[in-house]
Amino acid sequence: MKTVKLISVLALSAFVCFACKSNKTSTTEEPKGSDQTTENAQANEAPETVIIDSAKAAAGVAFLEEFYKVYDQDYDEGGFNEEYIKSHITPGMKQWLMDSYDYDCDGECMASWLFCYEGGGDTGGLKTRTIKPEGDAYLVSCIHDQGENKEYHYTIKLTLVQDGDTFKIDNLEKIDEHYVGYDE
Repeated sequence: MKTVKLISVLALSAFVCFACKSNKTSTTEEPKGSDQTTENAQANEAPETVIIDSAKAAAGVAFLEEFYKVYDQDYDEGGFNEEYIKSHITPGMKQWLMDSYDYDCDGECMASWLFCYEGGGDTGGLKTRTIKPEGDAYLVSCIHDQGENKEYHYTIKLTLVQDGDTFKIDNLEKIDEHYVGYDE
């Protein structure tokens, strides 16, 4: 009797492991023109993975929204709060921001403006900012009002890493920067 229970437990464990593994391996969409029907595609989806990824993406967006809320408030009050920024970035990101600071500086100066605009440009006031998850990163698009139907657009990709129950910004990559409404 004990052998039958042991075999049943092992069989159930093997089934659960196989089911979990097969759910995690297929998270990509079927290519267009595939013979697989929509119903079959939905049956093969891994809702647990999607829910976890969606929750993590939403948590990342919330983290960045809060980061930018304080970032903007500090900037509006006279400058960047370097200590606040340092507390929300990894040591590698801090070093990258310090290396990107191209001006004379006493101490640990960081190119903190890179979270919102490229240095050296005339940006005007922030008009809108959007934060969208893209894979394991987040696209942050800032549009600055230049007046007279002119705008400055700046888009970056931020990568986050888990830090306990929150995140830290680990990488910043400039994706796009351009002016709109200017005669070329």
